Amino acid sequence: LLAPHRGVISVIGSGGKSTLLACGGRALADAGRRVVLATSTHMFVPQDIPLASGELELEAMLSKCNLVCVGEVERTGKLIASAIPFSRLAGMADYVLVEADGSHRLPLKAHAPHEPVIPAANARTILVVGAGAFGETVETAVHRPEIFCRLTGCSPQDAATPELVARAVAAEGLVDEDDLVILNQVDHMDRPSSLDACHDFARALGREVLAGSIRSGALVHLG
Repeated sequence: LLAPHRGVISVIGSGGKSTLLACGGRALADAGRRVVLATSTHMFVPQDIPLASGELELEAMLSKCNLVCVGEVERTGKLIASAIPFSRLAGMADYVLVEADGSHRLPLKAHAPHEPVIPAANARTILVVGAGAFGETVETAVHRPEIFCRLTGCSPQDAATPELVARAVAAEGLVDEDDLVILNQVDHMDRPSSLDACHDFARALGREVLAGSIRSGALVHLG
C-alpha cells in the first residue's frame, strides 16, 4: 500500500496512526527502503526504532539502519516535530511517514480548522478510521464531538453508525481519490456483522476503502 508513493506520506485520523507508521515503516525497511518516521504535531515515541534529533545524527543513523525516527522529545515524553524541513527529509530517505494528526487516543476524530497538519511536501494522505467505535455514542467515541455533530447534524448521544461516520469523512473532504481510507480495528472480519458494517461505511462514502487490522497486516479492499 505504501510502496507506490515515495516521498512524504501523511497519516491522519484516529484509531491506528502510530501502528501504521511503525508497521509500514518496518515493512518498507525490510524491503530495503530507507524510511524516516516523523510527526508534524506530536506522537508517542515508537518502540525499538532508533531516534535522531538532528540532521547529522539522522544521516549517520540512516547509513547503518533503514528505519529511523526523527524529532525532539518534550517533557511529557511525546515526540514533537523536528526542525529539519520535510522536503529535506524526503531527500534523505525513500519514504517519510508522518503522523500529521492527534486524536487523544480515541477511535474517531473530527478536525478543527487548524487540523490536520499536512506538510507542504506531501505526496499522499492516508486517513485511518477506528471501526471498533461503530455503534458507540458520538460523545464517547469521537475526539472533538461538537465538530462531528456540526458536520453531520447528529447529537452527541447518537450512535456513531458507519453511515454517520462516512458522512463526517465526506464533509471534511481531507482525502482525494488517490489517497487511502483505512478502516482499522476490525478484529473479526469473518463475522458477518463486522463485514456488513465495513461495507455500509464504504457504500455510504462512495469510494473504495481498506478494512481489517493494520497490526496483523490483514486488510481487504471494499467498495
